[in-house]
Amino acid sequence: MVKQLNSLKTYPLFNMDYLIVVDYQSDAERKRIDYAVERWKDKGTIHKPKGTVIHFSGDEIDEFLDDIYSRLSVGKEAVHVFAGDPYSPSISEQTKHLEYSAKMEKMVVEKFLNYIMNKLGASFEGMQGDIRCYTAYTKKGQVGIDVSISEGDTTDVLIVIRGYGEVVSFVSGRIDNELKVFLGVE
Repeated sequence: MVKQLNSLKTYPLFNMDYLIVVDYQSDAERKRIDYAVERWKDKGTIHKPKGTVIHFSGDEIDEFLDDIYSRLSVGKEAVHVFAGDPYSPSISEQTKHLEYSAKMEKMVVEKFLNYIMNKLGASFEGMQGDIRCYTAYTKKGQVGIDVSISEGDTTDVLIVIRGYGEVVSFVSGRIDNELKVFLGVE
């Protein structure tokens, strides 16, 4: 539970259970975060405050705050300080494995998988050995997709989809449906 340590007024927007700091890597990620906040605004009290987030670790917090107050036109009123313990949610990355075996040439299967990745809007991230790595972004979130194709008596395909939330099932379902139709599998 987060406790408010320092404020002249109690602002209803700051009576929060969790203060979440997200270090995004690009403007596209910032927009995806804004989209998630918008989607969740009716499911809880969510407020994205203006200003900046500062993480301070040390013994001289009051001296630091005094310096900050002196730099603001409204002083102490604009600063809200919360003390809390880091929270580690028990949310694990989800993984789905899709495996197929086909009596088709490897090149034919590779071309179809490229078609599926293009249809998903997945971007090719590179190779890790014989594994082709992709990232796909949907309105439900993003997933990593690893594709391995080996050829012997049959062409064997292993696809691993990784991510968080419902996007993993969503993307794996789309890939599974496409491949089952292509391969004539039920």
